[in-house]
Amino acid sequence: MIKKMELFVALRYMRGKRKIGFVSWITYISAAGVCLGSLVLVIALSIANGFEKEVRDRIVGTLAHAKITRYHTNQIVDHESLRSIILEHPEVLGAAPFITGKGGVEHQNLQEGVMINGVNPTLEVTVTDIHKAIISGSFNLDTLDSNRGRRFPGILIGKGLSDRIAAREGAEIVLYCLPMDAEQQDLTPKMGRFVVAGVFETGMYEYDLNLVYMSITSAQNMLNMTGVEGIHIRTTDLFKADRIASDIKEYLGGYPYRAIDWQSQNRSLFQWMKLERLIIFIVISLIIIVAAFNIVSSLIMMILEKRREIGILMSMGATSGAIMRIFMLNGIVVGFIGSTVGVILGTAVSYIQYRWRLISLPGDVYFIDTVPMQVSAFDVAAIYIAANVICWLATIYPARQAAALLPVESIRYE
Repeated sequence: MIKKMELFVALRYMRGKRKIGFVSWITYISAAGVCLGSLVLVIALSIANGFEKEVRDRIVGTLAHAKITRYHTNQIVDHESLRSIILEHPEVLGAAPFITGKGGVEHQNLQEGVMINGVNPTLEVTVTDIHKAIISGSFNLDTLDSNRGRRFPGILIGKGLSDRIAAREGAEIVLYCLPMDAEQQDLTPKMGRFVVAGVFETGMYEYDLNLVYMSITSAQNMLNMTGVEGIHIRTTDLFKADRIASDIKEYLGGYPYRAIDWQSQNRSLFQWMKLERLIIFIVISLIIIVAAFNIVSSLIMMILEKRREIGILMSMGATSGAIMRIFMLNGIVVGFIGSTVGVILGTAVSYIQYRWRLISLPGDVYFIDTVPMQVSAFDVAAIYIAANVICWLATIYPARQAAALLPVESIRYE
């Protein structure tokens, strides 16, 4: 246990002979290094967390938390009864049928490949946030009047696709695709004309360029389907969507149903984000390690300066353990002050950016217009602990050397 005398001597030694305020130059620089490393690390990880949250919200808001399908792309004909069963699960907030398929669109001799999404607009708003991303028009996929005065089924397209084929709200576009019925011998592409009901912008380039939404009936007609592909699900906790989806599959009897959650659909992306955060932590921690070397050098200089005092203390009965603790306390205090101030400042800066959005980003380059911030209590605690552990480890060798000095020799050479 640390005695008051050891703490008192340690704080006295930190001042040195040439002092500026409370600490000597070398100690001040060491504390500043630890503070800077902790500050930058908190901010960097908060930015990484913020970007991950923005990407996650856009993916989950577009693709739903999970989906139930059947193996071998078999259609689900009795989807209404299946949806009712799924809604009985206590952790399911919403369920909606969907159909997906590949096709192409044409407008004014401009063509682009798309991913067709057949949805029920009334039910889709309970599982995804695509309706919140609409920047013009509406989520109305019924029969609409075009700018040319003709009536066709409505279709919702992304901003990227809208800009690529120069199609705006009310424009007529031609959609063509291959039928999905494997038993059908005629594979002639099926074509249909639609009216752009609205344009959405999720902020994800691939989604805004490739996704189009139409009614379930229109998708069934274009893809020669009588049922749906599966059921989209929104759960009470998106981070438990894998477990909830698995429970639902078992509740439905298992095979031939299968459950796919948003994390498994985008596993490589989020694994890369986790790796990126780990790399950020390791690289920026080098700043704290450099500050730890300063602590080592300051303790060595302090031991040389206090050699006579060490000898006197040991001759008065101070043990080697007490001498070791005195010099270890110097590094521990430096680490405590630096990490505490750095973590507090980093958290404050991150909160200010999160609250008032002071730092902006070019909206035409990024999918957001301000730097995102999300402070994680786990990250802050890990940074604080790591900084203090590094500073403590830096004190071990110099403190052991001080404790190994012989009292007679220490006094003799002074």
